[in-house]
Amino acid sequence: MKILLTGILLIFINTLSGSSFDVITKYLSLNDYKWYHYYSIGGTISILFLLLYLFIIKGIKQNIILEKKEYYILPLARGIHFIIIIVIIFYSLKHIPINIFTMLLATTPFFLIIFAKFILKEKLNLISWIAIIIGFLGVIIVLKPGNSVINIYVFLMLFVAASNAISFSLVSKYSHIASSYGYTFYSYLPFTIFMYILFIYDPIVPSLNEMILFSAAGFFLVIAAWSFTAAFHIAGKYSSIISPFLFLQIIWASIYGIIFFNENISISTFLGCFIIITSGTIALYNRNKC
Repeated sequence: MKILLTGILLIFINTLSGSSFDVITKYLSLNDYKWYHYYSIGGTISILFLLLYLFIIKGIKQNIILEKKEYYILPLARGIHFIIIIVIIFYSLKHIPINIFTMLLATTPFFLIIFAKFILKEKLNLISWIAIIIGFLGVIIVLKPGNSVINIYVFLMLFVAASNAISFSLVSKYSHIASSYGYTFYSYLPFTIFMYILFIYDPIVPSLNEMILFSAAGFFLVIAAWSFTAAFHIAGKYSSIISPFLFLQIIWASIYGIIFFNENISISTFLGCFIIITSGTIALYNRNKC
């Protein structure tokens, strides 16, 4: 029971931190900041915070230095993939309400279950398949085809959800080549270096308020990544129980959208949200019950 409650608490921290990062990103994307200004500073804060934590627990050598040279390929590939994902997120938050953005991102568990069958060879029962289909119908209800909210960024966010699911599945399959901290470090490293190259080409001197926002975003991002990893690391066989709590991020995003961006939640959005959460919970809970 203690392990289960700890896992739920970590998921709570993950979803709240992730939503806080999204709010700052949306705010900055609506201003004149370039994405590479934002992420070069925020990414640096993330890496420094992670390295400081590893230094405190005396785990830098154990987690950063991999056993074989070929083991660096997948973690670094995920880092390069992260560059694409993070840019899509920045511009998508500029053109999509944050509650819709989060609901699209909340399809990640559905894709994760699908890819787990083909990549991890997990078995899925009929209930899980039905729940997955109903979950995507919930997304359609939220988007309401013909609504002005539908644009290229909606489909790009579905791409983000699907590609993240593939990435998580590969990490699960090849977990032996690097620790969760190693995977996290090498996810941040390529994109931070890339952002710095662009930053040097077009530098800015951020104000104190900007530095606070950039730093806060980097802090929330690494906390979200750490808490997600820690939750499923300690949960073990209880993963199917704590996974549905990932949908808490939809609630945080909706609250943030109302408070900071005057976004409204329509009846159809509420209904779609309810369908996504309910079907996702059923699908995740039944993931390994075959």
